[in-house]
Amino acid sequence: QNLERAKRQVPLVHAADPDLILQACIFEIVTTQVDRVPVPDWAFVALGQPVEKRNFRHADMLYPGGRFKDHWGSGNSVPDVSRLETKLWFYFLGASFIDAGCEAIHLGQTELMNGNDKNLDHYSLVLALIRGYAAKHARRHMVILDSHVPSGGLVKDGQLLMDFHSFPLRI
Repeated sequence: QNLERAKRQVPLVHAADPDLILQACIFEIVTTQVDRVPVPDWAFVALGQPVEKRNFRHADMLYPGGRFKDHWGSGNSVPDVSRLETKLWFYFLGASFIDAGCEAIHLGQTELMNGNDKNLDHYSLVLALIRGYAAKHARRHMVILDSHVPSGGLVKDGQLLMDFHSFPLRI
């Protein structure tokens, strides 16, 4: 419902000011509500998986062994980016936000989600997929990515994975 509302509202914002860049968020939380969302065929295809008719699976996005399960309350957990289901979810959200007209995506506390991705192979993959989607479908054929990275940044092969870093000021 949120995506459908955004698809209706974003054009109104862009009509008022076409230079605005709207940002969506893929936060460090997945809830059991994802179990109600169908996985689109194109998400499976993008990740080189056989297409199947099913919904996303909250349980398959979590760290094996229960790390950060229910971290934000019952049924509200931190996803593990190394899990295929999480990559499917992140790609689905990124592409859906781009289709809605967003040109920036904030990825929350990325370091909470990469406990099993120390070499950043999984983040590199999913961010490259989102950027590739944006190159073909976004209004300006690009997307700006940022996240909270207290360590100083997610760097793979000498390259920052994010375009910039942000961190909330908590006075």
